[in-house]
Amino acid sequence: MLEEYKVLWVLLFVALVFTPVTLNAIRRYRETPPPMAKNDRKLYRLWRSDPDAYERQYGAMDREYIAAQERKAAARKENKDSD
Repeated sequence: MLEEYKVLWVLLFVALVFTPVTLNAIRRYRETPPPMAKNDRKLYRLWRSDPDAYERQYGAMDREYIAAQERKAAARKENKDSD
């Protein structure tokens, strides 16, 4: 009788072990951290733990980065249109 339930126990164990990992991965996939926090673990942790402190320290740099990327994209589009 125990042999019949071994597969069930293994499947239950696998489900219990991988459920938190999978849920965490889905949660992290859906969040959208600021540009600087995407590439830096220290900034990402700061953003996750205290978004207001992150905004005070790095918000201006993030806005500058986003504006620069928009200018770069506009320049590329302008160059592409003129070709």
